[in-house]
Amino acid sequence: MMARRAVIGLLAGSMIWTATARADSIRIGAISNQKSPREASAGGSINVSSHTPALSGTPGSHEGASEGTGSPAGQGSSGEPAFPTISSSSPRYRNPHPYGPGSFWYEAEGGHQCAYVPASNGVCFTVVQPEAGQPAQPPINPAAIAAGLASQMSLQAGDIAVSPSAHAAGLTGAASWFWLEPAPASQSLSLSLRGEHVTVTAAVSGIQWSFGDGTSLTGGPGVPYSPGPAPSGAVRHVYQTRCLPGDRGRDPNVLSGCTSAGYQGQAAVNWGITYLATGPVPAGGALPSRSTETSVTYPVSEARAFLTEAGGR
Repeated sequence: MMARRAVIGLLAGSMIWTATARADSIRIGAISNQKSPREASAGGSINVSSHTPALSGTPGSHEGASEGTGSPAGQGSSGEPAFPTISSSSPRYRNPHPYGPGSFWYEAEGGHQCAYVPASNGVCFTVVQPEAGQPAQPPINPAAIAAGLASQMSLQAGDIAVSPSAHAAGLTGAASWFWLEPAPASQSLSLSLRGEHVTVTAAVSGIQWSFGDGTSLTGGPGVPYSPGPAPSGAVRHVYQTRCLPGDRGRDPNVLSGCTSAGYQGQAAVNWGITYLATGPVPAGGALPSRSTETSVTYPVSEARAFLTEAGGR
């Protein structure tokens, strides 16, 4: 009887040690049988099952093997992958802190990539390449992105304002003022794509003014008329020959630029366009410039002086 108790005690102790060494699910069974007054038999069974959890986007939760793509590295007793797979192109795998602050990647035995997560058991993956036949994303081309943004810009020259007013007509020998209203201003457009941030900026590089009588100048947008000395930036022009509605074809002294309604004034706004890209592919530079135009029909009259005799005769 003492021998039987010793065998059973030894077996139970072995089972307890096994259960202590493994933190998995363990089932223990024991059997004994007395064959004779001096002989007994004893036996036992141990059923162990294990499960390897995977983490989700937040530490402490679980994440299935859908994190990546590819074939399982091995099979467990239930047919499930021993280690989930993760694609080498996965944003999470490329993140040095895949599960938030304090988490990081390290390589475990067997070449598996494991994520350390504070207050968690972590998880290990088998790193695989993207599936064959899956189209790879084209590389980032900042210049192409910038060109697309530039094409969407609505660049406006504004309207030409004149003093004296176009309705009252200008006067030969006196300065006429021209300006753009509203004055064209710089514009910017931005786009973020796959971690690349591209900004396109269009700024006025110069304005070409044409006054319809064959003369022109390069300047800025002009400034509205104000009495007194002309301020810096004012765009002014003095016409020498009249051009009124009906003059063309009837007055041989009008210039060839005189239309049936007056001179055709024009402003061509030239835009310099640049881009700056930050992210995986830092870049920057100039894009093709653009030009926008606006015009106004401006009649110009004249004042004539006549000498007369004293007394008005």
